[in-house]
Amino acid sequence: MALTFKTTRFSTWTFVLAISALTAMAGCSGSKAFVKRGMKMEEVGMMQQAANFYYTAVTKDAHNTDALAGMQRAGQWVLNDYLARFDEARLAGNRATAVSAFEKAKAYQNKVERLGIGLLILSETEAAYSRVKNDHLEEVYEEAVAHLENEAFGESLRDFDEVLRLDPTYKDAKSLADIAYCEPLYRTGLNALEREQWRSAYDEFNACVARDTHFKDAKVLRDECLEKGQFAIALVNFENGSNRLGMETKLKSYVQQALAESQDPFLHLVDRENQELILQEQQLTLSGVIDANSSVEVGGLMGAKAILKGTVISCDVNTSSRQRTDMQGFESYKVAKVNEDGKKVYETKYRTVNYQKYKQTRKVKVTIQLSLVSLETGKTEMTEIIKREQNDVIEYARYGGDNNNIYPARSNGSVWRLGRRDLLGQLQANNNLRSEASMVDAAISDIANASRSLVEAEAKRLVQ
Repeated sequence: MALTFKTTRFSTWTFVLAISALTAMAGCSGSKAFVKRGMKMEEVGMMQQAANFYYTAVTKDAHNTDALAGMQRAGQWVLNDYLARFDEARLAGNRATAVSAFEKAKAYQNKVERLGIGLLILSETEAAYSRVKNDHLEEVYEEAVAHLENEAFGESLRDFDEVLRLDPTYKDAKSLADIAYCEPLYRTGLNALEREQWRSAYDEFNACVARDTHFKDAKVLRDECLEKGQFAIALVNFENGSNRLGMETKLKSYVQQALAESQDPFLHLVDRENQELILQEQQLTLSGVIDANSSVEVGGLMGAKAILKGTVISCDVNTSSRQRTDMQGFESYKVAKVNEDGKKVYETKYRTVNYQKYKQTRKVKVTIQLSLVSLETGKTEMTEIIKREQNDVIEYARYGGDNNNIYPARSNGSVWRLGRRDLLGQLQANNNLRSEASMVDAAISDIANASRSLVEAEAKRLVQ
């Protein structure tokens, strides 16, 4: 049987006095202060609160004997209270509540044990819990099986999860739980497969495989969906309408890399060799040498569903002239003098000096047009204008004298000592803008990532 203690009755006035005493000690935050608070709570029978204070006291000082003793007393009381709830639920035949109460008791015992304090649960109570737990497991397991037989998969999985939480090796609960989880996904996948909704079916079968690799033929069907729904695209040569050389090659390279990093399992890039074949057919079609439908057929043979075309419309780089502003400041210096005691001392004085502030900006703006054309229908599925900017600003200061002694001036012309840190930062600041090439590359990289998002959105729209 669990050990139990009766809570001491106390009046509202007694409670108010206890709280007042605790408030008076609020200024103390050490281990001893928390022990005093715990003792006050213990005196009025508030054992849970007392245990909390003693727990804090021990965490602050593991060698405080008063805290350890108080935690032992109050902690055992709290543990016994949990066990009393377990006994009450057990005797009432409420197994689920009894199991929950004992788990809370065990968790509290383990928490206090980490402080090096052992709390007691009688062996008879442990044995009683074992019996209740076994009965509870059998009851929940039977309910889970019944739900599974009635194809109430959600309820069945919920019950099997509870069984596995209490005992991960209980009978065949794990395999039956996998069935309760996978079967509705598998059926939904079959329905989507029949409607040729490859992506939806793939997601359902993939979820099955993630839970149980060998669930029916889910893996085979998943791979079938991926094969039939594959959205392969080829990149044709991009065009350059800007005044900056090589932009079309750079854009195509960045877009190709971004698409290769796509996490969409259905999006696939046709290999470079096949891209060249498709490109040749496209060029022959445009020149009128072969029939327009031929490129569609070749694209199909190469596995491509669409081609991606890009044109660099513009690449503008604007760099401002470097603006210089002459600023007034002060430079400190030491002057030696003799004080009243005849000792040599140094006085800090300031003289007016000039320093320079500089500012320069650079803006790179790249605009491209991206088009996705179906090789099955010849229809332009997507065309978008994408714009990206990169901006850089440099602001720095320079001084011909000793940077360690310079101070900025206030608006009224006096020394501004508090502004010295900012001025030193400007004196040490970088005086070179990012290079045009690096900023153009950054803008193209942003465009490539945006292009991938657009193509992925189209792939999801076209392959559902």
